Amino acid sequence: MRPRLLTGSLALLAVLASAAAGTARAQPPRATGPKHLNVVLILSDDENIHGATVMRHVRDLLARHGVTFANYHVTTSECGPSRASILTGQYSHHTGLVDNFGSYHHFDQNSNLAVWLHDAGYRTALVGKYLNDYPLEGGNATPPGWDDWQVMDSVPEEKYYDYILDENGRLAHFGGAPADYSTTVLTHKATAFIRSTTPSQPFFLYFAPVTPHLPAIPAPRDQGKLEDLAPLDSPAFAEKNIGDKPWRAWHQKVLQAAADVYQDHVRERQLESLLSLDRSVATIVSALKRRGELNNTVIVYTSDNGFLWGEHRLGGKIWPYEDSTHVPLVVRTPWATANGTVSHAAVLNIDLASTISQLAGVRPGLPQDGESFVPLLHGRKVSWRKAYVIEYLGRSQLRIGGPPPYVAVHTKRYLYVEYRRGWRELYDLRHDPWELRNVAGKPAYAGEQRRLHLLLQQLVAAPPHTPKVA
Repeated sequence: MRPRLLTGSLALLAVLASAAAGTARAQPPRATGPKHLNVVLILSDDENIHGATVMRHVRDLLARHGVTFANYHVTTSECGPSRASILTGQYSHHTGLVDNFGSYHHFDQNSNLAVWLHDAGYRTALVGKYLNDYPLEGGNATPPGWDDWQVMDSVPEEKYYDYILDENGRLAHFGGAPADYSTTVLTHKATAFIRSTTPSQPFFLYFAPVTPHLPAIPAPRDQGKLEDLAPLDSPAFAEKNIGDKPWRAWHQKVLQAAADVYQDHVRERQLESLLSLDRSVATIVSALKRRGELNNTVIVYTSDNGFLWGEHRLGGKIWPYEDSTHVPLVVRTPWATANGTVSHAAVLNIDLASTISQLAGVRPGLPQDGESFVPLLHGRKVSWRKAYVIEYLGRSQLRIGGPPPYVAVHTKRYLYVEYRRGWRELYDLRHDPWELRNVAGKPAYAGEQRRLHLLLQQLVAAPPHTPKVA
C-alpha cells in the first residue's frame, strides 16, 4: 500500500468513511436461513482508483452506509479474466480464461455465481457487459443461471451509442440519439428488473455498464464538466527515468506529450463518463427504496480493473503496477455495524464470489481461491491474507505494446514480478510506494528476491480450497 496514496486516492477513501460519521465441481449450492438478502453488484469498466473522486452518490448512498475497502486489487488487470474471477472466485490460471480474446471457451458456463444463486432460488439478471469474447447470438444463447439477460455486444469494442443488446434472446439495435446512451438504457433495464421481481423472491442483479471504458464518451449533459481538472498528482506520471524498467526498449519513443494525452484527455473523458454511472447508482438505490428492498439488499460497487493515465509512461491496463490493479470497492450493507468505515485488508476480486455466496446463504459450487470478507462487513477483526498473486497469462496485448505474460506476488511491503521473457521487477513499497526504483538483481535485495520467488511458486501452485458451507 502506498503511504503517499493516503494523501491522494486513499485520502478520498478516508473521506468516504468520515462522511458517515481448479475446476472440479463441489456439492450443489444450498440456501440457508428464513430470509435471504438481495445482492446488487455494480461493476464499472476500467475505472482508475481516482474515479471515486467525482462520484458523490457512491460516497453518500453507499460508503456512508457500509464499508470502503482501501486495499482492494484485481488479480488480473484485464476485463475478461477479471470478470471470470469475479463470477467464479478463482485466479485466471484456474478459470482458464486468461485473455480478453481467444480463451472464452475455457470458462465454465455451468458453474459460477449466477448458477449457484439461481439454483438456490434467486432470480438473477445480468444487465450490461458479460465477457469480452462472448458471441452475441440471440435466440437461445443465454448461459445457464440467468433469468433476465440484457447483454451488450462488446466485440469489437465497448460502445456508448450504436450498439446491439441481447434482450433475452432478441437482438435489439440502439442508435445515436441521446436516449440511446448505453448507461442510461442499461439503468432503465436494471430498475425494471428490480420492479418486476416479486417481494417474496430474493434477487441478484449484476449491473455492468461499459463506463468508463474507452472511447469514454460522457453523457451529453456531462460533456465538458471536468475540463479544468488539476494535473495528476503522481510522481509516477511520465516517469522521468525508466532505465531500470525491463521493458524500456519497447517505449523509447514514449515522450511527455504522450503521457499528457492520457492525463488531459483520456482522464477527463473517463471521469466525465463516470458522472452518469454515479447517477445510475442513485437511481438503483431509489428503486430499491421504493420497492421496500433497500434494507434487505447489499450493494457492491467496484471495477473490473484499474487504468494507467500516463504513470510509468504507460496508458491502459494489464500491467502489474498499482495504478493498474488497485480499484475501488465500496459495499453498502443493511446493517449499521461498520457504517462509514474503511478496511485496509488485502481484499481481491476473487473474494467476491465467496462473499456474495455467503450473503445469499449459498455454498459456492466451485473450489475457491478467494475468501468471504463478510466478517469485515460486520467490522470484525479476522486473520487475513498476507500475500496474493497478480498475473497476466494472455498474449493479445503484445502486438500493441502491452506486457508479455507474467506472474507476480504482492505483499504488504513488496511487489515482485516474473515475466516469461525473463524480465524481473522488484519494488520495495515501504520505501518506494510509486514503484519508481526496480531493485531486482540488487545485492541488498537478493535474499528477499529469493524468498519472494519461492512464495510466488507456492501461491501459483496452490489448488483452490473446498468452499465452506454458507
